[in-house]
Amino acid sequence: MKNGIRVKLFLLLHLLLLVVYSFSQESDTTVVKKKKWPFLGPSTLNDTWSISGEPERHYAIDSSIFHIENFNAVQRDGPEYMNLGNTGTAAFPQVFSMDRTTGFNPGYNQFDLYRYKLDSIKHYQVLRPYAELSMVIGLHHEQMFSGKFANQYKKLVYYGVDFTRYSSLGIYQNQKAIQNAVSAYCLFNSKDNRWNIEGDVIFNSSVVQENGGVQTDPFDSSFFQKSLVPVNTITASNNFWQLNIFAKTSYNVGPSYNQRKNDTTVTKSILPVFIVSHKFNIDRNAYTFLDPTPSTDPAYYGKFYQPDTVYTYLRYIKVGNAAMLEYRPRTLTSDSTYSEKDFIATGEAGFDYYLLTQDRVNDNFGNLYIAGTFRNNFASKLKLLYKGSATYYLSGYNQHDLLVDGMAGYDFRAIGQLTGNASYQLKEAPYIFEHFAYSPEVNWNYTLPKTKTLNIGGKYQNAKYGITADLNYYVADHIPVYPGQANPYVTNSEENVFVAHAANRNSVAGFHFDDDVWFQYATRGGYIQLEYPMLYTKTSIYYETRVIKKLLWLAVGFDVRYRFQNNAPYYDPLLGEFYPSFTNLKSFPVVDAFFNAKIKTVRIFLKVDNLTSLLGWQGYYAADQYPAADFSFQFGITWRFFE
Repeated sequence: MKNGIRVKLFLLLHLLLLVVYSFSQESDTTVVKKKKWPFLGPSTLNDTWSISGEPERHYAIDSSIFHIENFNAVQRDGPEYMNLGNTGTAAFPQVFSMDRTTGFNPGYNQFDLYRYKLDSIKHYQVLRPYAELSMVIGLHHEQMFSGKFANQYKKLVYYGVDFTRYSSLGIYQNQKAIQNAVSAYCLFNSKDNRWNIEGDVIFNSSVVQENGGVQTDPFDSSFFQKSLVPVNTITASNNFWQLNIFAKTSYNVGPSYNQRKNDTTVTKSILPVFIVSHKFNIDRNAYTFLDPTPSTDPAYYGKFYQPDTVYTYLRYIKVGNAAMLEYRPRTLTSDSTYSEKDFIATGEAGFDYYLLTQDRVNDNFGNLYIAGTFRNNFASKLKLLYKGSATYYLSGYNQHDLLVDGMAGYDFRAIGQLTGNASYQLKEAPYIFEHFAYSPEVNWNYTLPKTKTLNIGGKYQNAKYGITADLNYYVADHIPVYPGQANPYVTNSEENVFVAHAANRNSVAGFHFDDDVWFQYATRGGYIQLEYPMLYTKTSIYYETRVIKKLLWLAVGFDVRYRFQNNAPYYDPLLGEFYPSFTNLKSFPVVDAFFNAKIKTVRIFLKVDNLTSLLGWQGYYAADQYPAADFSFQFGITWRFFE
C-alpha cells in the first residue's frame, strides 16, 4: 500500500474516532431557527465575530449544516466563481460587479479568491476558547484542511488564528494546485479603555501548475485516461507568496464612566467619543511564472517565447503609514450607562511607499491619499441605514484615482429591508498592463486611461420570508484588456450592463428550496458580454430534519448549477489574466448530490460532484480549453472543541 493512502486512512480513522468521542461530550449551545436562511440566530451564545472596520457590528458563528458541502472557495452563498477545472486553480467570477478596491494593483489577481485580506480578518469575541478543525478528502487526490482558534484574557486581550490549505492533483497533466493561507490577530484594550492596539499578520502562498489548457477535446477523443490528453505546457507553474504585517494604535478621548465587569466589580473606563489612530503596514509580495521546458510550439507563448526558459517575476514591498480620526457621538445617561447616537464619522490620510522589482527593472514610487466615511452606527439599532465614503489619491502612481460609495435604506423589520446604492470609480490599470519588462522584444512602458465605472442599484431583503431581490446598472469605460499576444489596451466605448438577481430561502415541512438566479444583459459584442454568462442559476433542493431526540441533525439533497450563453473567458497563465475568447461553450446542468449531518459538535458531509457527467452529458468546460472537473466524491468533517 502506498504511503499516501496509509496516511489518508490513518487520518480518516482518527477523525471517525473523534466523532465517536464527541458523543459523550457536552452539547453545544446552538440556537437555530430552522426556517430561516441565511443563518441569522446565534450559533454559540455570547460568541461572535466582527471585522476591523465595523467593530460594533457582530455576527454569529455559524454552526449549522446548511450548505457545508460547498467547502471550496468558488462555491458559496451569493455570487459564485469558476476555477479551471481543479480546486485551487485560477478563478474568475460568474457575475459582473464593480471592483471597489483602491490603491496600487500589480495584477496577477487570479488567486485572490483563496487569500486572506486585512479588511476581512474575523476578530472573535468569545468567553471561552473556541477552536474548530475541518478536513476534506476527495476522490481525485483532493484535500482541504482548515482550522480556527480564538480566545481572550480577562476581556483585555483577544487573539486568534485561522488557516486554510487546499491541495489537489487534478485530472489532466500538470494541473496540481496548492493554496495556503494563514491569518493571526491580537487585540489589546487597556484597563481604562484609553488605549487600544490591533495587530494582524497574514501569510498567503500559491504553488499552482499551469498546463495552458488541453490541445484536443478530451470528450471526443479515444484517450482512456484524461492524464494522457496533450496539454499546452507540461512544466509551467505560477508561484506567489505574501507576508502582510499590520499594526494599529488608538488613543480614546471621552468621558469617564463606571463599567461593570461582573456582579461585584466596577471599574472606571473611558467612553470613546473621539478616537485618534495610527496605522502601520508592511506588505511583501512575490509573483513568479516559470516554464523550464516551454512548448515546442512557439505560437503558444508568441513573442514571450524563449527556447530555453520562459520566466518572469514581480516583487514588491509596501510600507504604509496612515493617521485616522474617528468620531462616535455618545451621551452618558448615568454614571454607568450611555446612549449611542446614530452616526459614525471617520477621516484618514495616508502615504504608501513601494519598492518594486520586475524582471530586471527597479521601480520605486509612492501614493498619497485621503479618505473619509460617514455611516450609521449599528449599535444604535435604529431603522435608518446609510453609508457614504470616498477615497482620493492626491499624488503618486495612482494619482487622481477616486472611489465614491453611497448607500441609503430603511429597515422595516417584519416586512423587510430596502436599500439603494450608487458608486463612481476612477481606477488606474494594473501595473503589468502598463509596465512589463520581460525581454527586449517585450518591454512596454506607457500610461493607459483610467477605468471609469458608474454603478446604480437597489436591493430588497426579507429574512423572515427568505426573499432577496436586487438590480444593478453599470456603465464601464476604458476597461483594461490583455488580448493574448497583442499589447494591452483599454476598451474605447462605454459598455452598459444590467445585473438582476432574485433569491429565495424557503422550506415546507422540512423540504428546502434555495434558489438564486442572475440575469446579465450587456452591450452586445462588448468585453463584459463576451466574458460573462447571460444567465447563471443555482438551486438547492434538500430535506432537513432532526432525529433521535433531536441529537442528530440531517440534510440530504441536490445542488444544481446552470450557465446559459456560456461565454467563458480564455486564461493566460504567463500574466495570470482572463480575457474574452469569443467561444460560446456548451451549457449543461451540473448536479451535485450531498448528505450533511451534525451530531453535537461534529459536522460531516458526503458529496458527489457532477452527476450529470455519468448520464452522457459530456463536454462541459470551465473556461476556454479548460475542461470542468469530472465526476468525483468528497468526504468532509468539521469538529468544534471546547464547547
